[in-house]
Amino acid sequence: MEGNMLSWTVLTHEHEDRTNDWYWALGLLAVVGIGVSIYFNDILFAFVLAIGIGSILFLTIRGPREHEVVLTPRGVDIDGTLYRYPAIRSFWVAIEEVEHDAEFEPRALLYLTTSGVLHPRFVLPLEDTDHAEAVRDYLLDHVEEEKQEPHFVEHLAALLGI
Repeated sequence: MEGNMLSWTVLTHEHEDRTNDWYWALGLLAVVGIGVSIYFNDILFAFVLAIGIGSILFLTIRGPREHEVVLTPRGVDIDGTLYRYPAIRSFWVAIEEVEHDAEFEPRALLYLTTSGVLHPRFVLPLEDTDHAEAVRDYLLDHVEEEKQEPHFVEHLAALLGI
């Protein structure tokens, strides 16, 4: 913690090594979905499926990127983009148990709900439970705390491993 700021780095997602079967399943899903869409004369849906599956493939091959998050007195800065506190509707610091190498470990996440159209919600991993408590204490002075749960899309992304 530097002065009145709190900072840390996060990865966009945890990288998982994929087997060839995963890529074959994704390809099969793409071919069947696009084929059925074309058969039913829905070219637009086939195009949307192709873009979506191409995006998933691109994200898995590219791997995670690192981002810097800084809590400042003016707002939350994520890679140089400042989200001012009046634009942040609420936050929640969640600590959940995740299985890692047949053992359960605590994982802390920061949920930020904003008024933005393109990024209405951020889920940011925190370093550990002590860091989670420091982030919660810092944000309590600026933003309303409201319990939040993972959305369906976040569960789907975890299931797909992206």
